[in-house]
Amino acid sequence: MLELKITKMQGAGNDFIVLDDCSGTLNIPLESLAKGLCSRGFGLGTDGLLVLRKSESVDFEMIYLNSDGSYGGMCGNGGRCVARYAYLKGISSRSPKFAAHGQIYTAEVFDSNKVRLHLPSPDKIIPELPVPIGARLENTVYVYPNTDHTVLFKGEAFQDIESIDIVSFARGIRYNFEIFPQGTNVNLVEKIGDNKIRMRTYERGVENETLACGTGSVACAIGASLKYGMKSPIDVKTTGGEILRVYFDRDGLSFSNISLEGRAVVLFETNVIYDQNLNVIVDRFDGRRTV
Repeated sequence: MLELKITKMQGAGNDFIVLDDCSGTLNIPLESLAKGLCSRGFGLGTDGLLVLRKSESVDFEMIYLNSDGSYGGMCGNGGRCVARYAYLKGISSRSPKFAAHGQIYTAEVFDSNKVRLHLPSPDKIIPELPVPIGARLENTVYVYPNTDHTVLFKGEAFQDIESIDIVSFARGIRYNFEIFPQGTNVNLVEKIGDNKIRMRTYERGVENETLACGTGSVACAIGASLKYGMKSPIDVKTTGGEILRVYFDRDGLSFSNISLEGRAVVLFETNVIYDQNLNVIVDRFDGRRTV
């Protein structure tokens, strides 16, 4: 049995368990821990696990695992959540600098629960990537903001963003390993204003639609700029109903000075007793036993 002090947070509806392991004492495979803690049946029901570890060069390192126990790439909303967490816990200032998935990120933590995350330029942007959907090929936009994202637009690959069964639609793209060797996150976009889009995301590793996706919002904003000529900032309406705002500078096909802004909220803190053999939470208490 293992006693863990955890924090549950959400960023625009993306929810996470946050663990502070800056002491380096968490000696358990993170893959199984993520599956157990994030389980919606036997855990606390979240999209992923965020672990903070000590770094010699920056304030901390963020490790992100999906709810299925797989290591994710960069998680934008997770990055915003750990920035607020690190500030609240005294690990960093309001302007943390941290490492995640081989890159360095900075953030700004504001009083109103808003956090702005600054991201490096995407490693790769493919403005027109043909992808088979059923019996036809559709042009998509591929963006790699330190994780794989494929963006599709209303009127081309689909007709109604609200009614489409995104899970069945997206899985054929997500699991197309000939085009995407690591698989891909799949994003649907509809332009709903001069500088506003609606997005839905099927997340790799969660294997379902999530209420929001931070790096997906960045990919969709870049895709909307390429597709519609939309200018920064772009407001992204998520499935959870919240707005994520994406800022960027554009020079042709190059995007720089990218940042993602939205709410990052602590939902609760608790202690759990975790059974390492069964990979389940067997007890939970907040200073005293409650269940």
